[in-house]
Amino acid sequence: MSGIEMTVTYTLLFVALYFEIFLLVSFLEKRTGRQVIRPKTQDAWLPSTCIVVPCFNEEASIGSTLSSLLALRYPADKLEVIVIDDGSSDKTLAIARTFETSPQVRVRVFTKENGGKHTAMNLALANTEAELIGCLDADSIVEADALTRIAQVFADKKVAAVTPGLHVWKPRTFLQHIQNVEYRLAVFNRFVFATLGALYVTPGPFSIFRTSVVRELGGWRHGHSTEDLEMALRLQAAGHLIGNAPGAAVYTLTPEGLVGLFRQRIRWTYGFLRNAVDYRHMFMSRSHGNLGLITLPAALISIVTALYFFMRIVWETVSAVLETYARVQLTGVFPQPSFELFYVNTSAMWLLVVVATSIIFGLICVGSRIGTGRHFPPAATPLFLFLYSFITPVWLGIAVVRVMFKMGVNWR
Repeated sequence: MSGIEMTVTYTLLFVALYFEIFLLVSFLEKRTGRQVIRPKTQDAWLPSTCIVVPCFNEEASIGSTLSSLLALRYPADKLEVIVIDDGSSDKTLAIARTFETSPQVRVRVFTKENGGKHTAMNLALANTEAELIGCLDADSIVEADALTRIAQVFADKKVAAVTPGLHVWKPRTFLQHIQNVEYRLAVFNRFVFATLGALYVTPGPFSIFRTSVVRELGGWRHGHSTEDLEMALRLQAAGHLIGNAPGAAVYTLTPEGLVGLFRQRIRWTYGFLRNAVDYRHMFMSRSHGNLGLITLPAALISIVTALYFFMRIVWETVSAVLETYARVQLTGVFPQPSFELFYVNTSAMWLLVVVATSIIFGLICVGSRIGTGRHFPPAATPLFLFLYSFITPVWLGIAVVRVMFKMGVNWR
């Protein structure tokens, strides 16, 4: 390894380790400030809320989604559900209309030509007078107390949006179990970012907004197929805060196979990079606090770091294979693996990797604790730690190429 390569490698490892420790210390400092749920008998303070369910060909899940909304423990006179059928060609609209007669909660169904999620949200925005408005994707369900937990955060008048604790709904496949671990880590990250005033995405499943603020900002935009990320950046560019309620559990369906996972993650990464260009004035801006100085730059650095180490691993693996092949061709002797302690790699670089991995494991544990109340992380955590790092750079690289050549992405 050359001097320049060594410098770059250790610098990126140090930055990654520093950021992980920063998040952990921030959590330990802020955790005592977590709010306590008010008794559910005190309903007078709860704001009126509209939950929007945009859907396109979701006949398999729309019924479960709406049933979970009707089961919310929230004053019925302060809750309405608006279903926007975005040009479905299956039975989604017919199933949604069966909920219009619900005696518990007011449910209204609108249908329109397909135009994307942001157009569905704007249609609902034009047809509600509720103080809060939020979205629940048609492939997600919510816990009964989720909305109450979120509503309490709006007691702070500076808060314009609140994100929930997202979890994988009944993971079945190998990849879904790994994503379940990833989502637990995301619960921790969002909680800490929120305490720092540095959240840069308001996920589609059950993020709730102040209706007046959304109207002031002009409603939702396409946002390069990531309207939830674009809205979060626009909110904070305008000086508003985004809160988090990790105990407000929302469960969402996740891709079962590699093709679906890659398509989703390429879209997410592509959307982040394109929006980063649009909101580049926020990067390294002191006026945008921790979001501009820490979170956004760290997100970009993490992409660079993942791609750099992936390419190094691939290069060194290929070089080792070619070297071994050449040695065998010359000597006719195959190398024998050795498991003696003398051959264990004890370099500073590997020590940093072990420390960083251990901290990530700890953050996953904390995410499980604040998101589900469980003290132990999911069983697939080792697979996430040692496998996900090899597939993540692939979709990151594809997204970067698509941004560079302006190739765009598809929602599905």
